[in-house]
Amino acid sequence: MKKVKDCLAALSEPVTMTKKEKVMTIALAALTGLVLGMLISPRKTTSICCGNDNGNYYPSDEEWDEEDSY
Repeated sequence: MKKVKDCLAALSEPVTMTKKEKVMTIALAALTGLVLGMLISPRKTTSICCGNDNGNYYPSDEEWDEEDSY
């Protein structure tokens, strides 16, 4: 318990940061949020320009056979 109190007491001291350190801290927080948001997001696949007749054919459920696989 004494170590926790000592640690909390050390955190209450004022700390000065340079402008560069502030910018880097903000950039790190923003990029970390973006990466975590991409990893946690429910959407895992993305199709860009869907329907551009690129030759891909995906059969409907009725046309799908158990033997067929991609």
